[in-house]
Formats: sequence, C-alpha cells, structure tokens
Amino acid sequence: MESTHSAPANTLRVDAHLGKFSQGSTMLLTALAFLFNQPIITLITALVMAWSALAPATSPYRLLYRGIVVPLGLLKPRVVEDDPAPHRFAQGIGAVFLLASSALLFFTQATTLGWALDLVVVILAGINLIVGFCAGCFVYYHLGRLGLLPRVRYEGGFRWRGV
Repeated sequence: MESTHSAPANTLRVDAHLGKFSQGSTMLLTALAFLFNQPIITLITALVMAWSALAPATSPYRLLYRGIVVPLGLLKPRVVEDDPAPHRFAQGIGAVFLLASSALLFFTQATTLGWALDLVVVILAGINLIVGFCAGCFVYYHLGRLGLLPRVRYEGGFRWRGV
C-alpha cells in the first residue's frame, strides 16, 4: 500500500535503476576484463567507479544512463528514499579493489591475486544486482554503528533491503 503523504523536502533519494545500471556495467566490465585477460578494462572500470564515488553528478555511468539508457526506454528512473552516501562508499571500495587489482596485474607477477580482486568485484556487484545486497553499504552501516562513519537513519516505513 502506497503512502498518500509526501516526504519532507530534505529526504535523501537515489535512483535505484541508475544503481542497477552501474552495478550491471561494473559486473560486465570486470568479468570481460577477466575473461579476455585485459587488465586495462579493470583499470578503466576502477577509474569510472572512483569518478562515480567522488563526483556522482558527472559519473560516466550516470551520463550513459541519463543520455542513452533512459531516452531509449531501456530503463525508467525509479527514485526511492535512500541515503546515497553508503552507495558512494561501496563504489569507492570497489574502485580501491580494482585499482589494487590493476596495480598487481600491471606491475607485479601476482596476477592470481590481481584477478582474484577483480573477481571479488564481479561477485559483489552481481550479488547487489541480483539480490539487492550491497556489501559495501553493509560495511558502511556497521562502521556507522561503531561511530567510524556517519550513522544512517530513516524515518517512516522505509527499510534498507540489505540488512
């Protein structure tokens, strides 16, 4: 049953379909990097994720989503009450994993560890895409409970699916 009252103007919101597009794109790119043994794709994905975490308004994922995906009718925006900070944190952690993966793949002989870090991102992006559990968001929320990051609180009937 939908609520008939409107949310306060300062309610934080995210476009859930943009998140799904970003997760799917990350999963596809990192999987292709592994399958075709192309660490440059891992590095490019790491940079896109870092950009998305640091400057979400100009993120390449957002620009593709708003400029191509939505106009073609492939996805429609689905704006929901949610704090974007945990999602940016998760993207930042994914970027760190992929930057470490890239460094290992380009500059060391530890290619097994490099590809393992790439595959961690493939798996976690896939879990988030398919079942809606964001491991980075989970870590963010628990670090907030410990006082290491800001606590995220919601009012009303909203429930974060991942916890």
